[in-house]
Amino acid sequence: MKTFFTCLFLLCFVDHSDAQGKIAVSITNLVNSKGVCKTCLYDNASSFAGNGPAIKCVDVPIKIKTANISFESVPEGNYAIAIFHDENRNNKMDKNFLGVPKEGYGASKNKLPFASAPAFKDNQFTLKEKETIHLKIRLRNL
Repeated sequence: MKTFFTCLFLLCFVDHSDAQGKIAVSITNLVNSKGVCKTCLYDNASSFAGNGPAIKCVDVPIKIKTANISFESVPEGNYAIAIFHDENRNNKMDKNFLGVPKEGYGASKNKLPFASAPAFKDNQFTLKEKETIHLKIRLRNL
């Protein structure tokens, strides 16, 4: 019985975050320093396409037309990041009457088709245990 409680105690207090990874993102090509960069981390194509929730979304402050964010303690797996520059802080990507974005947008591998939304498959990356990935995302402004 003593061994059981010792094991239980150790399981409760052992830090497992060392086994997880980190994703550091640098965002460039913002047209101004207004608003925030809405930055979302996804682990599947359906959610990335807007059919489900992101793992985590963060409003990243902008300083001198750049922004930086780190996603900490991320489990090993396949991910993609989607970003847009929410200049007016209305929590949505503004588009013109044709559906063309009026605010800058980007994705983890900077694979942005001209006439459609970025795809998870084209922008996914693999995070391994204890790894730190550094991404440089350049926003597209139309």
